[in-house]
Amino acid sequence: MARGPDGIADVAEKVIDAVVNISTSQTVEAKGGAEGRGAIPQLPPGSPFEEFFDDFSRIAVAAPGATPRAVTEARILQPRKTNSLGSGFIVDTAGIAVTNNHVIADADEINIIMNDGTKIKAELVGVDKKTDLAVLKFKPPAKPLVAVKFGDSDKLRLGEWVIRDRQSVQPWRHRDARAIVSARNRDNQLRPL
Repeated sequence: MARGPDGIADVAEKVIDAVVNISTSQTVEAKGGAEGRGAIPQLPPGSPFEEFFDDFSRIAVAAPGATPRAVTEARILQPRKTNSLGSGFIVDTAGIAVTNNHVIADADEINIIMNDGTKIKAELVGVDKKTDLAVLKFKPPAKPLVAVKFGDSDKLRLGEWVIRDRQSVQPWRHRDARAIVSARNRDNQLRPL
């Protein structure tokens, strides 16, 4: 069985501080109405589920005179904040990082979380939906940053080892993966993801 390069740990150690988590939040409008996902199902009188939804409704703070069903539907149909996590790389020590567009799409707020846990607000500079790439700008912390460099794909050879390095959504787990270049100049149709 073929072995990978001996220096993978050395490479991972060099770039670990350039690999970041990208944390986003966005406000999602609830969809109401009969077909809306947030609507409580219409149940026949006496259904065992009617009691369940009534019990669930009592958890909510009841508005004066409102039925338990109305209170529950009002809570379900409220806009809510959702959060997501992804990973990215610092590519410029002046405070530029790249990530996937799908990680930051529709985000109201974007934060970069450094390897040491430092959280920094970031702004979206640009996106390319076809390649699923997003560029972020952030104010660098006092601590010097480490940046990765883009390689020269014209110099990449078939059979060479490559490393994919990313932060896991679990802060205690760092992910490295290695692969072998199996083709060059492939047409991936560059269609929206």
